[in-house]
Amino acid sequence: MAEGSAGFLIPWTCLMDRKVCPDNKVYSMSGQRKTFAQALGNTCDIPLSQLPTPCIKGDMIAVRIDEADYLAGLEDCKTHLHGRVILSKGDKPLTHLDLTKKLQPVWKALGPWKAIPLGKGFYEFEFASIEDMRWALGMGSLKLSPH
Repeated sequence: MAEGSAGFLIPWTCLMDRKVCPDNKVYSMSGQRKTFAQALGNTCDIPLSQLPTPCIKGDMIAVRIDEADYLAGLEDCKTHLHGRVILSKGDKPLTHLDLTKKLQPVWKALGPWKAIPLGKGFYEFEFASIEDMRWALGMGSLKLSPH
């Protein structure tokens, strides 16, 4: 990952030459929360010339990915797990913060970790090392008390 011209993080090397278009506005969260649509409104258009060209292979559309970028992505994913929170009938849904608080005592022996919500009860768990990820995986399914 590299930094763009205005201090923005640009994770894809194919976009490195792109000028980032910040609007230099200061946003504050005081008082009013943004809707999802409003949050998506502050976007920049990316020219199609900056994206990889798709091709047709058999009956599927394929996009060529640079091998170095692919290997870097694989390396990043080696310490990640995907999981799902399954609730019993009548259980109150867990928020992201609730889940993190319930897992902290269970995973206290691990290095730093993150739970990234993916929606509909799915999470991506990012661990500091492969050993930590394997330790968490080795615990198997967890039953977290609802209280």
